[in-house]
Amino acid sequence: MAWIGTVLLLLTSLAFLGWGLWKRGGFYGFPFLAAAMFLTFVLPQIPGLINDRFMPQDGALTRAIFFSWLCLMMCAIGWELGRHSKPGWNATFSEKRLLACSAVLSLAGAYFFHKFGQLDDEQRLRGFLTGTAVAYLFFAKLLTYGLAIALLCFARRRSPMALWIILFDCVFYFDRIVIAGRRGEAAELALMIALALWFHRRYAVPRHVVASSMVFAVVGLLAAGEYRAATYYSGAPNWRAVLDINLAENWRKLIQQGGPEFRNLAFSLSYVSENNAYDFGSTHWNTLVHSYVPAQLVGSARKEALYIRNPLRYAVGYEPAPGTTPTGMMDAFASFSYFGCLKFALIAALLAGIYSCAMQGNTAMQLLYMLSVIPAMLAVTHFTNEIAIAWVHIALFMIPVLIFARIPAPRATNDRSSPILEKRYNCAKKTSMS
Repeated sequence: MAWIGTVLLLLTSLAFLGWGLWKRGGFYGFPFLAAAMFLTFVLPQIPGLINDRFMPQDGALTRAIFFSWLCLMMCAIGWELGRHSKPGWNATFSEKRLLACSAVLSLAGAYFFHKFGQLDDEQRLRGFLTGTAVAYLFFAKLLTYGLAIALLCFARRRSPMALWIILFDCVFYFDRIVIAGRRGEAAELALMIALALWFHRRYAVPRHVVASSMVFAVVGLLAAGEYRAATYYSGAPNWRAVLDINLAENWRKLIQQGGPEFRNLAFSLSYVSENNAYDFGSTHWNTLVHSYVPAQLVGSARKEALYIRNPLRYAVGYEPAPGTTPTGMMDAFASFSYFGCLKFALIAALLAGIYSCAMQGNTAMQLLYMLSVIPAMLAVTHFTNEIAIAWVHIALFMIPVLIFARIPAPRATNDRSSPILEKRYNCAKKTSMS
């Protein structure tokens, strides 16, 4: 049954990917992105586990595969339910003010990226960051917001200021991608550029480029650990060690031995279902407390008191491999059993509504979707609350920016399809930006 489930998950992933590639711009939708994560991250981990005699013998692996397929299906169903949303709140924004905010956000984020890089190795390189490192990365995210605004403005009009902001921000992305080997930042940069061009110019990335990116995603899965060890964890980058990475051998080991994340998923689902150890969604509250309640301000004891005690997710004695992620399928099942797949339907429906509004020219929704795609993809590989954590952070910083940049209604253009407006003070005309 495990092989049947694996083939079903594979065929469904390929079907969603084929649909996204066939439909112009379809690969910007969440079903395509989710299917890409299942194909490049989840599926390669399964074959080696099927004949593993150390796996639970209660059909745990088959259960994990089938539940993963349900979650993928919910991504498509939720997207279809939410993609006919109305435009919602919209406004006209001053390009000059948006770029000013973009510059401020970029400088602030760059400062905290620099401060994070100055931390000692024990604080900066540990797998589970705490304290000062978390605070620095919390504000370093502002650089991404500044970049998103600049990309959106530059896609509409090639202004020198927007270009300089983009180049400045890309220096820090270069460090995170090339030196730190962060696949998430690489995907984030590529998707933000692609979405800005899609929203404003309806330029779609060539299909062969999109297909090639999935090959690079698999390469990243195989080489990430060794790459970071050579370029980031060892002090000075060792490029010779990077060239010595044996991708073929890593692929052989993955296929023969299976992947640690899916192994964790199978063991967790087995324990949770056998012991009815469901948390009924309280894990979402706990992750929000962890992310947004600073122990330095409220005290560790008060922060601990805010947590809701959850059941164990693994049997006593089982320890997940260091550096592995739980996957969104694990926390979805641990909350509501098989009904937990509805979490993915909800995420997809919300993203579809945002995307629909963005395609109708809503600037705020364009920015929100650009900043949401990576957290949404992490809902597959990490945990489903990634998207909620990201939206809280976005709301804290982007709502004030949009309020500041908004042009009051009496001064705004009457053209609803032009939500960003640039005012040229040396002439008596206004130019709209959509």
